[in-house]
This record gives sequence, C-alpha cells and structure tokens, in this order.
Amino acid sequence: MASIKDKLISGLVGPVIISHRYGKSYIRSKPIKVKNPRTPGQVIQRSKFKSASQFVSRNLDELIRPYWNPEGRRNAMSGQNLFCKLNTHAFNSNGFPDITRLKLTTGDLGEVNGLRVEKAGDNIIRFKWNNNSRDKKTSEENQFKLFGMNLDLKVKEFPCDALRKHEAYTLDLRENTFVYLFCFFWNPQLQLASNNEWIDCT
Repeated sequence: MASIKDKLISGLVGPVIISHRYGKSYIRSKPIKVKNPRTPGQVIQRSKFKSASQFVSRNLDELIRPYWNPEGRRNAMSGQNLFCKLNTHAFNSNGFPDITRLKLTTGDLGEVNGLRVEKAGDNIIRFKWNNNSRDKKTSEENQFKLFGMNLDLKVKEFPCDALRKHEAYTLDLRENTFVYLFCFFWNPQLQLASNNEWIDCT
C-alpha cells in the first residue's frame, strides 16, 4: 500500500515500489517472489544484524546522528545503515559486540596515532598520542573525542576540550562506571571522523 506525505507518493503502487532518499525519487519493480532462506547461517546473520540495529537504537542521539549521519550521506545511505553495514559482523547472536572488531566511528580523518594511557592518580588516567597532522583533513585543530560504553551497550560522550595538537588529555573516572573507552578525532567543519581506538577499563 502506498502513502502520501508532503505531496510525495511512496510505497507499493501496482507492480512498482516508489521511494525517496536525499531529495531523489526511485521507482523499482515489485519482486515476483521473495526468497526467505532459513539456513543456519542466514538465521545467525539476521540475529547479528538485529543486535547491531538494537545498538543503533540505544545510541541514536549520542553517536549515530552527530557522527555517523554525515559519513552516511557521503556514502548515499543513512548513518544507521552504514553503522550496521560495517558492524554487523562484530556482534554475536546474543547481542554483544566483539570490541576488537567494533567500529564506533569511521572516516578518513587521520587516526589517533601512538595512543598511550597512564595512571595519573586514583581513578584518574591520562591519554597521550602523537600529533600526526599532515593535510587539510588532518589538522592540529581536530577535536579529541572520548566516549564511554557500559555493559548495557549505552554510549556516552565525555565533555572534552583537547585538540590533536595538545597530545594529551586527563580524565577523572571516579563518577563513571564504563567498561570501555573509545577515542577518535573529529573535524567539525568537514563533519569528518577518524576510526576509533578503544581501551578496556575492567
């Protein structure tokens, strides 16, 4: 069944399906027969995709909309879809990610290089990295971003004023119960992120 919103028709109209994305309209034929294989591999894959989608739902406002949507637009898809495309393989069928494979961010911005973490006091840690600024995308002014993730897979951004050129940031963990920390660089003008690095806090 088709629907009309803002004078645009979308959905099934006879033998065709009409859809709209980023200001463009698309028409495709309705599939004659939809295959729905239920092999063990397909069942596992669908379960992983469901887990990735649930992670997205938990973290739309903190992570997906501000950091994945810009990269998604560059790839002609939504931030949610791009996250699932790059991360479904990182989840198991029980809903938990393999942190070593999870991409909390993605992008072409120069990455956090030479990351080191050291204790700076009780429950206080210091991040250190190398200033590897090289080109227009990788400038000294790129913001250092820091996120924590708890056992419920909820992500929270820490307020942070460090830049790439500072090569260090100190974090007080006394009031936080995160099991993993993720850091990356962000260019607000280009809306571009680097891939993240992660730290186990357990």
